Amino acid sequence: MYSDLDFLDSFAVSAHCRTVKEIIPVLWKAPTSPWLKVNTDGSVLGGHAACRGLFRDSRGYFLGAFVCNIGVASVFHSEVLAFILAIEHAVSHGWRNVWLESDSTGALLIFSNPSLVPFLLQNRWHNARNLGIQIILSHIFREGDSCADRLANLGHAILGSVWLDTLPSEVHLDFYRDRVGLPNYRFP
Repeated sequence: MYSDLDFLDSFAVSAHCRTVKEIIPVLWKAPTSPWLKVNTDGSVLGGHAACRGLFRDSRGYFLGAFVCNIGVASVFHSEVLAFILAIEHAVSHGWRNVWLESDSTGALLIFSNPSLVPFLLQNRWHNARNLGIQIILSHIFREGDSCADRLANLGHAILGSVWLDTLPSEVHLDFYRDRVGLPNYRFP
């Protein structure tokens, strides 16, 4: 019976065993009242970009979500557009205290340095920032943003932008894992 090492030896390939220094549990945490948290994400698949966001209240209840197919764009562009759409949807629903959480530290920099906003989004970004809502920013590792990640397929499968009043079935498991405080794990 051959082991993996025997198999690698037969091809003169040295085994490289990766050591994991630390396994990091990543938890989604509900915001404190009166804040609402929106987890946003952007992605590119097959050259086409999409973005999405999921709103939850201080008890972790689902308030709504959006998905948007952008077309040809960069991941950075889709991450920034997700922030803009999150702000616009918050205002349209009368939500004034929004905690914006993203797995993109690069995109979060636009709040301190607006010159980083892609040219095609600059006017819309300026308008969104002047809508009069309070915003808190935070970063979460990708593993803690699995609900927004799961919405990716919906964003790539639709045309335009869609608001969702009900939680899509593809997101149920991750949503309830977050709500009851079960961690996802990051392996650095």
